[in-house]
Amino acid sequence: MNKTLHFLSGIPRSGSTVLAAILNQNPMTHVSTTSGLVHALDGLANTWHSAGLLNENDPRRTKLAQTMRGMIDAFYEDTDKPVIIDKSRGWPIPQIMGAMNQVLNRPCKVIATVRPVPDCMASFVRVAKPENLDEFIYSGQLADHLKAAYQSLQSGFEYNPSSILFVEYNNLIALPKGQLERVHEFLGLAPFTYDFNAIDGSTVSEDDENLHGYAGMHDVKSKLEAQHNDDSKEVLKHHYNQFCQPEFWNDNARTMPELDDLDLQVAAGKMGDFVEGWRLSEKLHTERPTDHRAAYNRSWYLLKQGDIANGYKQMDRGRYCGIIGSKRPDTPMPEWDGKAKGTILLYCDHGLGDQIHQVRYAKDLVARGNKVVVCCTGMLAQLFSTIEGVSAVIQHGAEFGIFHDFWTYAMVVPYPLGYTMNDISGKPYIDRPTVIAGNKKRIGLRWQGSSRFEDDHNKKFPYELMFSAVKDASVEYEFISLQKDEGAGDAPLWVKTVPLDSWTDTQRAIASCDLVISSCTSVSHLSAAMGIPTWVILPVMGYYLYALNGEKTPYYDSMTLIRQEVFGEWDAPFNHIKDRLGVKPALRSVA
Repeated sequence: MNKTLHFLSGIPRSGSTVLAAILNQNPMTHVSTTSGLVHALDGLANTWHSAGLLNENDPRRTKLAQTMRGMIDAFYEDTDKPVIIDKSRGWPIPQIMGAMNQVLNRPCKVIATVRPVPDCMASFVRVAKPENLDEFIYSGQLADHLKAAYQSLQSGFEYNPSSILFVEYNNLIALPKGQLERVHEFLGLAPFTYDFNAIDGSTVSEDDENLHGYAGMHDVKSKLEAQHNDDSKEVLKHHYNQFCQPEFWNDNARTMPELDDLDLQVAAGKMGDFVEGWRLSEKLHTERPTDHRAAYNRSWYLLKQGDIANGYKQMDRGRYCGIIGSKRPDTPMPEWDGKAKGTILLYCDHGLGDQIHQVRYAKDLVARGNKVVVCCTGMLAQLFSTIEGVSAVIQHGAEFGIFHDFWTYAMVVPYPLGYTMNDISGKPYIDRPTVIAGNKKRIGLRWQGSSRFEDDHNKKFPYELMFSAVKDASVEYEFISLQKDEGAGDAPLWVKTVPLDSWTDTQRAIASCDLVISSCTSVSHLSAAMGIPTWVILPVMGYYLYALNGEKTPYYDSMTLIRQEVFGEWDAPFNHIKDRLGVKPALRSVA
């Protein structure tokens, strides 16, 4: 390269634009506006990868670095300053930093402006001036942009801390001379005196309204000073907590979450204080009717009361704030209104167990005079292909390529169907394959799902409790493991292993059982959907399908719910299991 190249990045609304404008006063440095260079280089690398030119020991890796250097030279050939500082949020991504180390033949240097994340989001709000704060944060792209930039910068810092110089926004405003000296030392620039009262913002101006959707996003005042004294807590209101992220660049975090009614409601529910949880739900419903997170939390209590019409309607609002499911499927077709007839794409999402539950509604849509195409996680496609009412199955991401008139989220389809609790059917809807029975009755055991997910939902229990509860029955019953991958090695020797390589294998293994005992996992959904007696161990605040009181659920006739009685204590449900297995009549009469 015939110029020295460095990089400018950081968290949005943390001062990168004003720092760029200040550095452009220096006759030796050119700082770009938000640049497309990183995307051009990434595209070039991807092209080489797809062409098979970048095997690990391929000497053409050097050629790629040379080609990238040529692209950078061409990109900045009209810039006469010897030091280029290219600005983009993408530079701290570890793979890109690693590539630039090769291109430059030295460790790359990234200046990163930072600021407490709530202050950054509050700055977006001040610029955009949204009429509806909730919709702006939940549905707008700026919050996602902020999150992505934060994560990229954190990843880059973990990859190589010495390649990044953090410049705090507040320090830049209060002590600009000292911060510019730090930048000069980091980049190896000669001393230069900057004028912080005559900043030329035109050198970094962008077409903000067309490029970013809001005018004034990159406006820079001529005098370096704080532009407001607003408290971010006042600007963001009840959204403040969700932006309180660790300040990994700073040993002393200055923004900490504060207890909110939403946090208190969640805590009350987890502890089993549903009276207090509902009181807070009513309070939030009155005070924050547009808060999607509060509406989603409320849905569980509505379902507990049997009000599934409102329960599923409020649950769907969790999608807007990233709590459940996914964003809109990749289709230009309209969402089903509950009345129209045609081919409906039944979009199953969230976890595997959720999708196994959701596919039940295919036959209900067919009963309304529709044809149904199921869209699901690819590994479930074969399992779903034989379900009543399913005309075709595609995997997520392929929805644009198959004909349909409408689409609907399977997770909340009881709402457009207009269902009440009496309309829910607990009959089996997945075939039970014929298998050869053994000499003993067989019980399948599943003791955990993903550790992270189970911890998040307070579902994880000591697996030894399950084994202890059932072991004495091993003389009368044969036990098999339905545990795959994580936790499978914890099975005692008297629990037999069977093939679980695919969902078809799991389906056959479950079909061989007279009873399945499971934590709240996808296996329990499949077992009950096949009509097999299934005992499910639940935490105090159970899955939304099991919010109604009692041992039974209208969604699965063959399922029995064995509930934790006290938060954090698991002995009681396993004592119930031990007592049930100690009763000797046929298993079908105790399920």
